[in-house]
Amino acid sequence: MIRRKSLRQILPGLVVILVILVLGILAYRFMGSESFIRTALSGLTLSALYFMVAAGLTIIFGLMDVLNFAHGAMFMTGAYMGWQFYTNPTFLFGLLPLVLAFVTGISTTGLWIPLVSQWKITEAWRKRLTAVLVVVALGIAVLGFLKFDLLGLADTAMVTAMNAGNPLAEATPQEVLATFWKRPLLLLISGLLLAISAARPGDDTQVISSNKKALPWVRLAALIGVTLAAVFLRESASIAVLKMNGTLRFLLALLVGAGVGAGLGSLIEVSLIRPLYARPFYIVLLTLGLGYVLREVIQVLWDPIAYSMDVPPLFAQPGKAENLLAWFTGHNLTINIAGVTFPSYRLFIIFLGGLMLLGLFVLMRYSRLGMIIRAGVQDRSMVEALGINVKAVFSVVFAIGVGLAALGGIGAAPFIPVTPNMGDAYQMQGFITVVIGGMGSYGGAGVGALLLGMARAFGDFLALKFNMSPAIAEASTVIVMIIVLLVKPSGLFGKKE
Repeated sequence: MIRRKSLRQILPGLVVILVILVLGILAYRFMGSESFIRTALSGLTLSALYFMVAAGLTIIFGLMDVLNFAHGAMFMTGAYMGWQFYTNPTFLFGLLPLVLAFVTGISTTGLWIPLVSQWKITEAWRKRLTAVLVVVALGIAVLGFLKFDLLGLADTAMVTAMNAGNPLAEATPQEVLATFWKRPLLLLISGLLLAISAARPGDDTQVISSNKKALPWVRLAALIGVTLAAVFLRESASIAVLKMNGTLRFLLALLVGAGVGAGLGSLIEVSLIRPLYARPFYIVLLTLGLGYVLREVIQVLWDPIAYSMDVPPLFAQPGKAENLLAWFTGHNLTINIAGVTFPSYRLFIIFLGGLMLLGLFVLMRYSRLGMIIRAGVQDRSMVEALGINVKAVFSVVFAIGVGLAALGGIGAAPFIPVTPNMGDAYQMQGFITVVIGGMGSYGGAGVGALLLGMARAFGDFLALKFNMSPAIAEASTVIVMIIVLLVKPSGLFGKKE
């Protein structure tokens, strides 16, 4: 019985691989080896980009039943954050102390519960006090950003890009400490007030942990220490990053883009999406609106123009490597693959997509979090009955999903222009990928991404070969989706409700 079930699970994937092989053989005979290999490699590049977006979408929907229509904006945000860090990180290091101070304040929620839960106030006054605390906290946060030259810090990357000969000369000095120190202090107070409101003053029905360990205080002390370091090292940290080897700076930019995306995703889930789980249509409207807001914020900070991110030195040395082994010693811009000259950075995108798929497989199959996620997909109420904090799991899953999209954005930045609308097309293809693979199946997302990437690449080739409209190639992915849904309405790896 188990073997039959396993066979049913892998059968769609085997059928897809068989279809791709048959069509590949036919395409090879029709196109010739050089055109076929070049088109297939381009298709794999697109497949990797589509999977980077679809992976986050599918794990978010699989556990949380949330269709995140701001996912393309998260892809774009990751690209901008990584591009900013790689080109000139002055903006990020200038903003980091304020973010850390706010997070430090918020993190004290658990420490306030034993104190504020004992306050003797009526339920009506509890609600009023909570509202007052939130309003005052937001007001103090606004004061923390008052007259803060955020636009000036954001311009540093554009100025550096225009003066690539000497980027260190274009590093804008940070605000002097004598005036800046008030800002993180105000953000810390704002976070503390929100923490008090989240601790539900006067609610003595809360379960107060009897854990006497010093871990929460150690965590708080560590956050305070990191915040103070970020305050004092703002300018020197920016200069240190600019002096780094370009390849190392790019690898750090990948982590920064994914980290900012994960942090933003966690914040969005806790503050905006969590109160609306009972109203899924409202979540759709919320994420649609959130995508527009993020795009407008990006346009205000960096202007609605296309930026290009330099290919890191690891993939940008002059010349062509004759094979993959030769590339490891020369790090050439292009590489010879079976007689076809192909950009080495595109191979890195393919590698990044494959690494992401492997990472998801390991996470979902061999980690405790993956076990909880898979159990939550099957029976959420049972997971809650086992004493697992499902709310915290939801936040982690949403953060991972958005972080994957942001990682895809910064990974794609040296390959496609960095613009406010760069995520829109990939979001659409990401949704199509998820539908083809089956809602909630990350393996299905991988297979669906492979199908779509190949369909788009070979569709572009045929449109150019026969002088057809480019719209034909763009429609190829939709045609694939229609065919799959006609054969299996739940998607290749989807389950019937």
